[in-house]
Amino acid sequence: MSEISGQNGQADPERFAGRGSAGGRPRGRRPARPRRGLRIALVSLASFVVLLGVAAVGGYAYVNHLAGNIQRIPVKFAKLDGVTEPAGATTVLITSASEPGTSGLIMLLHLNADGKRGGVVSIPPQILVQVPGHGLKRIDSTLGYGSPSLLVKTVEQLTHVKIDHYASINFTGVSNLLNVIGGVNVTLPKETVSKLSASRQEKTVTKEYTFHAGVNHLNGITAVYYVRNPSISPDARVVFLQSLLRAILDKIANEHLLTNPLTAVRVVHAMVAMLTVDSNFTNSEVESFATRLESVGGSAGTFVTAPTHTVSGAVHLNSPVSDELWAAIRHDSIAAFAKKYPATVTPPAPG
Repeated sequence: MSEISGQNGQADPERFAGRGSAGGRPRGRRPARPRRGLRIALVSLASFVVLLGVAAVGGYAYVNHLAGNIQRIPVKFAKLDGVTEPAGATTVLITSASEPGTSGLIMLLHLNADGKRGGVVSIPPQILVQVPGHGLKRIDSTLGYGSPSLLVKTVEQLTHVKIDHYASINFTGVSNLLNVIGGVNVTLPKETVSKLSASRQEKTVTKEYTFHAGVNHLNGITAVYYVRNPSISPDARVVFLQSLLRAILDKIANEHLLTNPLTAVRVVHAMVAMLTVDSNFTNSEVESFATRLESVGGSAGTFVTAPTHTVSGAVHLNSPVSDELWAAIRHDSIAAFAKKYPATVTPPAPG
């Protein structure tokens, strides 16, 4: 009786108002179903938000783990007296292994303090420069005289640009990155045939790939033929490498591959495999640097090459113009320099 009665033992009219209507449907007060549905929806939404948070934290932890797997080497960075740069700007000296003791690529990748723009300044590897303790030498031979610290010191002494970090690219890893991002297009001025030989089961096997004049699509396999093409000169190979890196940076920027959660982890994973960085480059700095790489791709980036001239067969910097270029790096004004000296703009394709 207690289940259906009021305090005086009579049926509670308020609890049972509307019972007995046709079809058993209640009358009077509206049922609680809509409120229960709203409550379920709110709980589901809250659960979804929590799951997103967990996924974000998990993704961050995974990316942090990947950054921790990058190979690191000790590099010394000099403190340049009287040299300043905008707070938040970052300059990284990037090289690539060529022959033993040499560097194929020598580039200063600069990210402006605003985080929205930047530039890549290529230093021709054949120029003669003063290498501390070794006199006048080709800059690409600096690694043969010492560690990356000597190359950093040489470039800082040459440019008076504060170098924050050092990175070396392994182009075997670039092939994997190309597969992850879906390849890139490069343009070649003429047809060229790349022949590569490899030893297999005590036999030498030679394969070739033909690049035609115009646009060529590079994936992980064809990029190997492109980078290692034995029919081009070492200096031309540097231009080929520059064009490939520019195409990669452009695609990452234009398709937002580093800021899209669906692609960022795979891209960062591939980038980790192709890089060696200085031991001062912390995980958080690597992550920040990777996400800011879009600043030098697409229309936001400016690619220039330090101007040179030849004297008695030796290549030297065009000092008056190159001095302005170094100053442009220090003042986040590479784009303005490129407008003033359009001849220094690095072409998007080998010429």
